[in-house]
Amino acid sequence: MEDGTGRAVERRLLAGRYRIDGSLGRGGMSEVFYGYDERLDRRVAIKLLRPSSPGAVPAAPDSPEAVEILDALDRDRKRFLREIRTTAQLEHPGTPAVYDTGVDTAPDGSTQLWLVMQLLRGSTLESMLDRTEYLTSAPSVLWAASIAAQIAAVLADVHRVDIVHRDIKPANVMVVDGGLVKVLDFGIAILRGAGALPRLTQVDRTVGTPPYMSPEQCLGQAVTPASDIYSLGCLLYELLTGDVPFHGTTDMPLRAHHIQSPAPSVRVPRGDVPRALDALVASMLAKDPQARPSAEAVYEALLPLVTTPGEPSGNDENRDPTRPFRRPLLAPAKRREQSTSRGKLTDTEAEELKANVQALLENDRPSEAISLLEDGVARAAHDSFLELRLRHFLAAAQFYAGEYTRAASLFEVVGRDYRRYLPPSDSYVLDCSYHAGHAYAEIGKPDKALPQLRFYVQNANASGNDDTADQIRESRFVIAQMLASSGRPDEALTELKAVRPLLADAFGADSTQVRNLDKQINRLKSIQGGDSSSGTYS
Repeated sequence: MEDGTGRAVERRLLAGRYRIDGSLGRGGMSEVFYGYDERLDRRVAIKLLRPSSPGAVPAAPDSPEAVEILDALDRDRKRFLREIRTTAQLEHPGTPAVYDTGVDTAPDGSTQLWLVMQLLRGSTLESMLDRTEYLTSAPSVLWAASIAAQIAAVLADVHRVDIVHRDIKPANVMVVDGGLVKVLDFGIAILRGAGALPRLTQVDRTVGTPPYMSPEQCLGQAVTPASDIYSLGCLLYELLTGDVPFHGTTDMPLRAHHIQSPAPSVRVPRGDVPRALDALVASMLAKDPQARPSAEAVYEALLPLVTTPGEPSGNDENRDPTRPFRRPLLAPAKRREQSTSRGKLTDTEAEELKANVQALLENDRPSEAISLLEDGVARAAHDSFLELRLRHFLAAAQFYAGEYTRAASLFEVVGRDYRRYLPPSDSYVLDCSYHAGHAYAEIGKPDKALPQLRFYVQNANASGNDDTADQIRESRFVIAQMLASSGRPDEALTELKAVRPLLADAFGADSTQVRNLDKQINRLKSIQGGDSSSGTYS
């Protein structure tokens, strides 16, 4: 390669094969490049995350703040890699293909995560909306509904595996040649979100883009698939009208509108919108997450509109989003292959299975561990307690892999089966209630989470066991989150106030844990007092 003056310039290679050619765009935490895979002879997109090194931490090396930041960076990196592998397993046409990922280490010791993906050729919705004049040539309702339906189809697929995007907005949606809609930036959203629930130990931050953020995101509460539906509702409103549903003013900040203001009717600025579509948008913008439809329900509601013959008003026929509806996009739920093994699992094989599963989990390969355990459970039907133990291990592997929906129900069933033989204080019983409660909390089911978490807190004994004491405090914090999510702020506030002295005794009055707890208390107090203007975005 030459730089235009005849001088040779060496281009950077990742993993000895991915050549970085030029920048496509830069964000707060990453930069995306176009590049080339020298081994497979194809153009690719390469995303590089901000390098991390101990020298970049803005604190004294041995200070508690530095330890917390470095621990958070390490957790984020592990979660990013694990979640990218999950995303790579998705086969929906509306998600960019993931080719490879890894870590690049520079001579100075700094490390940088990278992700190689399909190079897309198309236009983002942000650029399309910027070029559209709604007052004189508004796109058709069919055009808007087709884009929203395709996004809903993608969300239905990823929500099945407990992935929440967290940042649905025009800049993260692209329409490519053929009219197919691609939802972008799953990896970055997952990395920045670092879990659905607020954590006592995490640096306080709100993930999302203010005009499209759900009320629960604005309040720093649990982020679930319903949060994506709210953001999609904001986006669908904008596709239909050319403007987002809420704007902040000096009298009422944008955040307060998301939390308090009723959803505006789409038919006010645009009278040709069908009443059924107006009602759908209103339901997607419901303040209560549990009142919003699922992604699949949104898709089904939009399908009659997008399969009705009509001419879209888009300017680029090659990127007409109605074209893909010659075939339905909604992918069926994926099923794992059933075991073909017929032999009974012997005691020796069971011990080998447990050792292999432990090694796979320690090496961050939960999918293989889950497959081995599913086969083991099928072969252990002759021994009820062995089968029960393996189902317990299977639930733990699913939890580790982030498959919270499957893990929650399995932990609940296994815990109930244990209680037929064991007392409530038994470690097996308590482990199941603890993980079932936290898994249900992760997927936004407070009615399921609360009984499990309360059972654990009531029966666990923290005396002389630091790990159990930590789990009890964390569980009580999550109980408060679930009470707040289910519309019981008074009970949530009472629980948080009861937890505060426990955290102060364990970590210190000025610790990160206590400071984050105080922020939760203040948010709940603001809800009770009707003051929704406090808080900041990050």
